[in-house]
Amino acid sequence: MNADLVYFAALQENLSALATAERPAIERAARAVADSVAVGGVVHYFGSGHSQLVAIEPLLRAGGLAPVNVIADPALSPVAPRHAGAAERVSGYAAAILSTADIRAGEVVVVVSNSGINAVPVEFAIGVRELGATVVAVTSRAHSLAAGSRHAEGLRLLDVADIVIDTHGRPGDAVVPLGDLTVGALSTVVGAAIVNAMTCRAAELLAEHHGQAPPLIVSQNTSDDAEHHNNALLDKVRDRCPRG
Repeated sequence: MNADLVYFAALQENLSALATAERPAIERAARAVADSVAVGGVVHYFGSGHSQLVAIEPLLRAGGLAPVNVIADPALSPVAPRHAGAAERVSGYAAAILSTADIRAGEVVVVVSNSGINAVPVEFAIGVRELGATVVAVTSRAHSLAAGSRHAEGLRLLDVADIVIDTHGRPGDAVVPLGDLTVGALSTVVGAAIVNAMTCRAAELLAEHHGQAPPLIVSQNTSDDAEHHNNALLDKVRDRCPRG
């Protein structure tokens, strides 16, 4: 079978597993998001390296929630992967990031880390919980448990989060065998699917359980009114969710 078809088959299998095995965790996360947004809370996202791509996904996303804040540290950016790979292992760096983050008790912080073993995402999650916020981890249990923790006390992200959504990713992330190597990573695609599924359910809960119209961004490429709609939503959260 062609490698591209093997990749699509692996992706479909992964997403099917998510839709069943992770349904309870996604439900818990969505309820936490809906409960927080209903009382004016913001949903924060954090990731390092390529996981930062998943953290950025919900920002100003058509069909996404308006009260979203992304904590995207430049030193952890995937555009400088070697630098980010070194920085995310530095103990104490998460405290510096948290010192400038406006995270409040009762809010939800989604921490994305495929491996879940590096010091920064683990210490970031610990710090977030100390602030009284709920930590939702998006991580691969299989990858995390197959690798040694780089946290000083041997902790992994899955050990310190309130809610863990398992990506069902394989150790090493890539899924298509090619000689002695593998090609085709799943974590970014699957992580984005988790974020959007959680958003869908949270929006539904805001309407059904809280009686609120979910503050959803619409595509500005659909009508002239879309920009006005989005700006009206964003004006309400501009002090908490800076857009640059």
